[in-house]
Amino acid sequence: MSTILRAPLRSGSPMTVPRLLAWLLVLAVLGACSRSGNLGMIRRVNPPVASVQQLALRADGSWHLVLRLHNFSTVPMRFSRLEATLTVNGQEATRISIDPGLSVGPGSNELVQHAFTPAAGPRAAVDQALANRRAVRYQLTGRIASSEPATDHPFEYQ
Repeated sequence: MSTILRAPLRSGSPMTVPRLLAWLLVLAVLGACSRSGNLGMIRRVNPPVASVQQLALRADGSWHLVLRLHNFSTVPMRFSRLEATLTVNGQEATRISIDPGLSVGPGSNELVQHAFTPAAGPRAAVDQALANRRAVRYQLTGRIASSEPATDHPFEYQ
């Protein structure tokens, strides 16, 4: 006659059913997060924006414009094209068409410089504003393209 030996069930066992279910739930959530390939980070590609950082008037009558390229995405962007028009008091001061060739990290920005000689109307508006110690209205509009990721977005900054 053979006897079957059974281990007695212990009520204080460390792996009770509720604890086991809790661990399974934690593992399922972690597994769902890792399916995206980047541990749950969502790739958001938001439109970038260019804004005026500084406008300096030089002694020779030319202007030096410093633009800030903002990357509002959660991924790095490589800016490959910037086409923009700067207007001062409603008059076109310059057109910008450059390849910045900049890689900008997520949520970051970089500066781009552009020197030009403005038209007579915008130059007179800025000269008058400086003489009267007043502000001058300006607007920057155009498109920014990136090669990584491939995007092309319009922007407007006032």
